[in-house]
Amino acid sequence: MADKRVAVTGDVEAKPGTKMFTGAASGTWTAGPVTYTSYNHLSVGGKSVIHGANCTFTFTGSTSNGAPVTGSETVTLQAGQTVLQKGLSGVLRNGDTATGDKFDNELEVKTASVLSSN
Repeated sequence: MADKRVAVTGDVEAKPGTKMFTGAASGTWTAGPVTYTSYNHLSVGGKSVIHGANCTFTFTGSTSNGAPVTGSETVTLQAGQTVLQKGLSGVLRNGDTATGDKFDNELEVKTASVLSSN
C-alpha cells in the first residue's frame, strides 16, 4: 500500500550539497528559505497540503589562490501524478526528493501528516 503521508507547508527539508561550485577549492553551500506551492482548499491539521517546493542554495568560497567564488543553484521539487480526491492530482508525499543538477543540493519531504477521507 502506498504511503499516505502528505506534505504540508513546512515539511520540506533543504540539504546543502558538498560539491564545490565551479572553480572553487573550498567553501560551503547555504540553503535559503523553502517556498511552497499549495492547494487552496486542502489542508491537514490547519496547514496547507503542498504539491511543489523550491529553494535557492548559495555558495561562498574561494579558489586555491584565495580569490572569492560565489554561486547559486535553485532546486525544485514537484509532485508526481498521484491521484487525489475530486480530480486533484500531484501532492508531495513522505520521502519525495529532488536534487540539483550539479552540486548535490537537495530537497526532501519528511512528514507525518496523513490525508484522510471521511
